[in-house]
Amino acid sequence: MTNFKSATALGICALVSMMGARAGQSSPPNTSPDPAAASSPHQRSVTGSGSSEAPTEGTSASSAASSPHQQESMRGDPGHHAMAADHNGADPATFVTKAAQGGMTEVALSKAAATKSSDADVKKFAEQMVQDHQKANDELSAIAKKKGLNVPASLDTEHQAVVQKINNKSGREFDQAYGKQMGLDHAKTVALFNGATQSTDPDLAAFAKKTLPTLKEHKQMAAKLPGADRSAGISESAKAAEKM
Repeated sequence: MTNFKSATALGICALVSMMGARAGQSSPPNTSPDPAAASSPHQRSVTGSGSSEAPTEGTSASSAASSPHQQESMRGDPGHHAMAADHNGADPATFVTKAAQGGMTEVALSKAAATKSSDADVKKFAEQMVQDHQKANDELSAIAKKKGLNVPASLDTEHQAVVQKINNKSGREFDQAYGKQMGLDHAKTVALFNGATQSTDPDLAAFAKKTLPTLKEHKQMAAKLPGADRSAGISESAKAAEKM
């Protein structure tokens, strides 16, 4: 009987041990790392959890633009402040005609402004325009005639209409119309003379180079007149040059 009890006890112990071993095998410890618990971007990239991370700070905004147009807009236009050149100025005959018409228009308008305007700054500017442009017109005419080039003696229909339209105004309205026209005219003239610095005629090219600094100064002065468009950029200057 004693031997039977001992055998029974040993059997129960063995059964308990086997059950414990099976219980341990059925729930093995989780040895896989928890991606969410990774403590650094490097660990998260290793565990594959970095797909939803925000872009690294300092990434260029232009690289996130969705189109080449957006990227170009964000970079900006490096040539935005450059003055366009009217390449018609490189042709001697064309340059003489356009420069003469433009110069006579500015003299005619400025003579009117010197007498009609009640603004002291406008009158002072107008008087300087008459003096400077009349001198340039005379010099251009002398060079052109020596070369047998035709020099207009009077305004054409288009320029005469501009002068007449502004002369029909008076008071503040006249000052604003004159100031606006001076801004447009000098944008065209600077562009024309820029092109003429590359003229096939060396004398006209030299004349253009010598006169250009004065014209640029006039353009800056015109931008301060009543009615001047101070926000006009290169596109407006280019359009004005094309219409000259």
